Amino acid sequence: MSVHAHEPPAPAGADVGPLPPEGVEEVLTDVFVRGERCRMLDAAGPPGTRGSPQWLLAELGDGRITGSCPSGRWRRSDAPPTAHLSAPPLDPRTDRWRVLEVLVFGPHAQIRLGEGADAGWVAADAPGDLPEWLRPRDRSFLLQGWVGDADSRTLEGEVPLSVTREPSGAEAVLPVAWTGFSGRLRTLPEQGRGALESTGTWLTVREYWACDPVTGAVGVAFHRLTGVCAGTKPTGPEFEVGTGDETGTGGPAEARGRAGEH
Repeated sequence: MSVHAHEPPAPAGADVGPLPPEGVEEVLTDVFVRGERCRMLDAAGPPGTRGSPQWLLAELGDGRITGSCPSGRWRRSDAPPTAHLSAPPLDPRTDRWRVLEVLVFGPHAQIRLGEGADAGWVAADAPGDLPEWLRPRDRSFLLQGWVGDADSRTLEGEVPLSVTREPSGAEAVLPVAWTGFSGRLRTLPEQGRGALESTGTWLTVREYWACDPVTGAVGVAFHRLTGVCAGTKPTGPEFEVGTGDETGTGGPAEARGRAGEH
């Protein structure tokens, strides 16, 4: 551990900083009042990333609001036909006390508003080359839901939104077109073995690493959400059927899990 344990090393490859109060106001207004894409998130990404898809995950004291904004306007869970499965709409003028955390995120940046929306932070990819062992790593996590249209289904509408029933029996509204989990054997002729190729609905995350200047230890120092997607697992590793060993390949597109290698 570092001598100054209360000051962890900065994450490599990430710019993280506070939002000014007017920035917090703009985020709340864009997402919950105007219902249009978050301008602050557009401005946070590297050049050329403006207009990328945006997603919303708002944890409130009385439930959750999710949403998707692939282009100009949000489709949120607090509107029909999913309002009964969602927290009520959030009015930033009167009920910020309901906010536990609000995440507005896209492939290249994330905005986080803390409890009560009293403060906000923005995190984005930072330019510059890094050694392989410090490059950010992309990961993907399976979103659970029973397979079959009776329990998990995509709703009609131009912007993807789905309703799923989880194994616990709870229902959730996800800002994505739903794909149930399945797996198939993908042969690796060059290795003489097979890998399990997974298909499903995924939450994607980018991990940023840091190196302790005193000990040289390397570990995950920060992470942010990057998207919600459906289809073949977007990041590695893959595992050999039978042994569970990593195959050394991240999948059909050689997605090995490091952001710099995609």
